[in-house]
Amino acid sequence: MVSLVMAGVGLSMLVLGGLALRRREAVGGAALLVALICLGLAYDNLAVAVGRILGFGGTLEAVSAPRFWIHALLTPLLIIACGMLAARLGVGWAASRPAAVAGGVLVVALIALGVVEDVAKLELAPTEYADLVRYTNEGSEGPPIPSIVTILVLFALGVAVWRTAGSPWLCLGSLTMFVAAAAGSSHVWVANLGELALQVSIVATLAAAARTRPPAVRDVSPRS
Repeated sequence: MVSLVMAGVGLSMLVLGGLALRRREAVGGAALLVALICLGLAYDNLAVAVGRILGFGGTLEAVSAPRFWIHALLTPLLIIACGMLAARLGVGWAASRPAAVAGGVLVVALIALGVVEDVAKLELAPTEYADLVRYTNEGSEGPPIPSIVTILVLFALGVAVWRTAGSPWLCLGSLTMFVAAAAGSSHVWVANLGELALQVSIVATLAAAARTRPPAVRDVSPRS
Protein backbone atom coordinates (compact mmCIF):
# COMPACT_ATOMS: atom_id res chain seq x y z
CA MET A 1 0.00 0.00 0.00
CA VAL A 2 2.77 2.45 0.90
CA SER A 3 4.53 1.73 -2.39
CA LEU A 4 1.35 2.79 -4.19
CA VAL A 5 1.36 6.04 -2.23
CA MET A 6 4.94 6.65 -3.34
CA ALA A 7 4.05 5.88 -6.95
CA GLY A 8 1.09 8.25 -6.73
CA VAL A 9 3.28 11.01 -5.32
CA GLY A 10 5.83 10.43 -8.09
CA LEU A 11 3.23 10.64 -10.85
CA SER A 12 1.71 13.73 -9.24
CA MET A 13 5.14 15.38 -9.27
CA LEU A 14 5.33 14.78 -13.02
CA VAL A 15 1.96 16.49 -13.47
CA LEU A 16 3.10 19.44 -11.37
CA GLY A 17 6.29 19.71 -13.41
CA GLY A 18 4.21 19.86 -16.57
CA LEU A 19 2.00 22.59 -15.10
CA ALA A 20 5.10 24.58 -14.18
CA LEU A 21 6.52 24.25 -17.70
CA ARG A 22 3.29 25.59 -19.18
CA ARG A 23 4.01 28.90 -17.43
CA ARG A 24 7.65 29.22 -18.48
CA GLU A 25 6.91 32.01 -20.97
CA ALA A 26 5.13 34.07 -18.32
CA VAL A 27 7.47 33.38 -15.39
CA GLY A 28 10.73 32.35 -17.05
CA GLY A 29 13.55 30.78 -15.07
CA ALA A 30 11.52 30.14 -11.92
CA ALA A 31 9.14 27.90 -13.85
CA LEU A 32 12.03 25.91 -15.31
CA LEU A 33 13.59 25.47 -11.85
CA VAL A 34 10.30 24.31 -10.34
CA ALA A 35 9.78 21.86 -13.21
CA LEU A 36 13.31 20.47 -12.77
CA ILE A 37 12.79 19.98 -9.04
CA CYS A 38 9.44 18.29 -9.63
CA LEU A 39 11.12 15.94 -12.11
CA GLY A 40 13.81 15.08 -9.56
CA LEU A 41 11.25 14.42 -6.83
CA ALA A 42 9.22 12.29 -9.24
CA TYR A 43 12.29 10.11 -9.79
CA ASP A 44 12.92 9.94 -6.04
CA ASN A 45 9.42 8.67 -5.26
CA LEU A 46 9.17 6.30 -8.21
CA ALA A 47 12.59 4.81 -7.40
CA VAL A 48 11.31 3.96 -3.93
CA ALA A 49 8.02 2.63 -5.30
CA VAL A 50 9.69 0.10 -7.61
CA GLY A 51 11.89 -1.32 -4.86
CA ARG A 52 9.47 -4.12 -4.08
CA ILE A 53 9.59 -5.17 -7.74
CA LEU A 54 13.37 -4.97 -8.15
CA GLY A 55 14.34 -6.34 -4.75
CA PHE A 56 17.64 -5.71 -3.01
CA GLY A 57 20.70 -5.94 -5.23
CA GLY A 58 22.80 -4.13 -7.78
CA THR A 59 19.90 -2.88 -9.89
CA LEU A 60 18.09 -1.24 -6.98
CA GLU A 61 21.38 0.22 -5.73
CA ALA A 62 21.95 1.82 -9.15
CA VAL A 63 18.40 3.16 -9.15
CA SER A 64 18.66 4.43 -5.56
CA ALA A 65 22.00 6.25 -5.65
CA PRO A 66 20.76 9.21 -7.79
CA ARG A 67 18.08 9.90 -5.16
CA PHE A 68 20.69 11.30 -2.80
CA TRP A 69 22.27 13.45 -5.52
CA ILE A 70 18.81 14.81 -6.33
CA HIS A 71 18.12 15.92 -2.76
CA ALA A 72 21.61 17.37 -2.29
CA LEU A 73 21.65 19.36 -5.54
CA LEU A 74 18.01 20.29 -6.14
CA THR A 75 16.39 20.91 -2.75
CA PRO A 76 18.24 24.20 -2.03
CA LEU A 77 17.32 25.48 -5.50
CA LEU A 78 13.79 25.92 -4.14
CA ILE A 79 15.12 29.02 -2.38
CA ILE A 80 16.11 30.61 -5.70
CA ALA A 81 12.86 29.65 -7.44
CA CYS A 82 10.64 30.89 -4.60
CA GLY A 83 12.74 34.03 -4.16
CA MET A 84 12.14 34.84 -7.83
CA LEU A 85 8.41 34.25 -7.40
CA ALA A 86 8.28 36.40 -4.27
CA ALA A 87 10.05 39.23 -6.11
CA ARG A 88 7.58 39.01 -8.97
CA LEU A 89 4.69 39.10 -6.50
CA GLY A 90 5.90 42.38 -5.05
CA VAL A 91 8.03 41.43 -2.05
CA GLY A 92 10.45 44.35 -2.16
CA TRP A 93 13.42 42.90 -0.29
CA ALA A 94 13.27 39.69 -2.35
CA ALA A 95 13.69 41.80 -5.51
CA SER A 96 16.84 43.52 -4.25
CA ARG A 97 20.34 42.66 -5.44
CA PRO A 98 21.69 42.11 -1.89
CA ALA A 99 18.95 39.55 -1.26
CA ALA A 100 19.73 37.81 -4.54
CA VAL A 101 23.44 37.64 -3.71
CA ALA A 102 22.82 36.45 -0.14
CA GLY A 103 20.36 33.85 -1.40
CA GLY A 104 22.84 32.60 -3.98
CA VAL A 105 25.61 32.27 -1.39
CA LEU A 106 23.25 30.43 0.96
CA VAL A 107 22.15 28.02 -1.77
CA VAL A 108 25.74 27.22 -2.75
CA ALA A 109 26.61 26.57 0.90
CA LEU A 110 23.59 24.30 1.38
CA ILE A 111 24.37 22.34 -1.78
CA ALA A 112 27.98 21.89 -0.67
CA LEU A 113 26.85 20.69 2.76
CA GLY A 114 24.35 18.31 1.18
CA VAL A 115 26.98 16.85 -1.13
CA VAL A 116 29.34 16.28 1.81
CA GLU A 117 26.70 14.72 4.04
CA ASP A 118 24.53 12.78 1.57
CA VAL A 119 26.87 12.00 -1.33
CA ALA A 120 30.47 11.90 -0.12
CA LYS A 121 29.38 9.87 2.92
CA LEU A 122 26.87 7.74 1.03
CA GLU A 123 26.63 4.20 2.41
CA LEU A 124 23.61 2.41 0.97
CA ALA A 125 21.88 0.26 3.56
CA PRO A 126 18.95 -2.07 2.75
CA THR A 127 15.84 -0.99 4.63
CA GLU A 128 12.28 -2.29 4.74
CA TYR A 129 9.21 -0.37 5.84
CA ALA A 130 5.72 -1.76 5.34
CA ASP A 131 5.83 -3.00 1.72
CA LEU A 132 8.72 -0.68 0.78
CA VAL A 133 12.06 -2.17 -0.21
CA ARG A 134 14.64 0.62 -0.45
CA TYR A 135 18.15 1.77 0.31
CA THR A 136 18.82 4.49 2.86
CA ASN A 137 22.05 6.36 3.63
CA GLU A 138 23.68 4.79 6.65
CA GLY A 139 26.60 7.22 6.43
CA SER A 140 24.47 10.31 7.02
CA GLU A 141 24.74 11.77 10.52
CA GLY A 142 22.50 14.24 12.29
CA PRO A 143 19.48 16.17 11.01
CA PRO A 144 19.22 17.16 7.31
CA ILE A 145 20.40 20.75 7.77
CA PRO A 146 20.05 21.82 4.09
CA SER A 147 16.42 20.67 3.97
CA ILE A 148 15.56 22.31 7.29
CA VAL A 149 17.14 25.64 6.32
CA THR A 150 15.42 25.52 2.92
CA ILE A 151 11.99 24.98 4.50
CA LEU A 152 12.55 27.84 6.98
CA VAL A 153 13.56 30.22 4.17
CA LEU A 154 10.52 29.18 2.12
CA PHE A 155 8.30 29.80 5.13
CA ALA A 156 9.73 33.32 5.52
CA LEU A 157 9.18 33.97 1.81
CA GLY A 158 5.68 32.53 2.09
CA VAL A 159 4.76 34.86 4.94
CA ALA A 160 6.05 37.83 2.94
CA VAL A 161 4.12 36.77 -0.18
CA TRP A 162 0.94 36.30 1.86
CA ARG A 163 1.24 39.77 3.40
CA THR A 164 2.20 41.48 0.14
CA ALA A 165 0.21 39.69 -2.54
CA GLY A 166 -2.47 37.88 -0.52
CA SER A 167 -1.35 34.45 -1.72
CA PRO A 168 -1.14 32.04 1.26
CA TRP A 169 -0.03 28.91 -0.59
CA LEU A 170 3.74 29.02 -0.13
CA CYS A 171 3.40 29.80 3.57
CA LEU A 172 0.91 26.98 4.15
CA GLY A 173 2.84 24.52 1.98
CA SER A 174 6.16 25.11 3.73
CA LEU A 175 4.49 24.84 7.14
CA THR A 176 2.89 21.55 6.08
CA MET A 177 6.27 20.29 4.87
CA PHE A 178 7.90 21.20 8.19
CA VAL A 179 5.30 19.25 10.17
CA ALA A 180 5.37 16.31 7.74
CA ALA A 181 9.17 16.12 7.86
CA ALA A 182 9.04 15.74 11.64
CA ALA A 183 6.43 12.99 11.37
CA GLY A 184 8.39 11.37 8.52
CA SER A 185 11.05 10.12 10.92
CA SER A 186 8.54 7.45 11.97
CA HIS A 187 6.34 7.23 8.89
CA VAL A 188 8.21 7.65 5.59
CA TRP A 189 5.14 8.25 3.46
CA VAL A 190 4.09 11.28 5.55
CA ALA A 191 7.24 13.18 4.60
CA ASN A 192 6.71 12.36 0.93
CA LEU A 193 3.14 13.61 1.08
CA GLY A 194 4.55 16.75 2.70
CA GLU A 195 6.88 17.17 -0.28
CA LEU A 196 3.88 16.87 -2.58
CA ALA A 197 1.95 19.48 -0.59
CA LEU A 198 4.93 21.84 -0.77
CA GLN A 199 5.29 21.44 -4.54
CA VAL A 200 1.55 21.98 -5.01
CA SER A 201 1.85 25.22 -3.04
CA ILE A 202 4.85 26.33 -5.09
CA VAL A 203 3.07 25.66 -8.39
CA ALA A 204 0.03 27.56 -7.07
CA THR A 205 2.32 30.47 -6.19
CA LEU A 206 3.89 30.23 -9.62
CA ALA A 207 0.44 30.45 -11.20
CA ALA A 208 -0.28 33.58 -9.15
CA ALA A 209 3.05 35.07 -10.22
CA ALA A 210 2.27 34.33 -13.87
CA ARG A 211 -0.76 36.62 -13.62
CA THR A 212 1.29 39.60 -12.43
CA ARG A 213 3.65 42.00 -14.16
CA PRO A 214 7.25 41.71 -12.88
CA PRO A 215 8.51 44.74 -10.91
CA ALA A 216 11.82 46.40 -11.64
CA VAL A 217 14.81 45.09 -9.72
CA ARG A 218 15.80 47.50 -6.94
CA ASP A 219 19.32 48.09 -5.65
CA VAL A 220 19.06 48.76 -1.92
CA SER A 221 22.81 48.66 -1.25
CA PRO A 222 24.17 51.57 0.83
CA ARG A 223 25.14 54.70 -1.09
CA SER A 224 28.49 56.33 -0.47
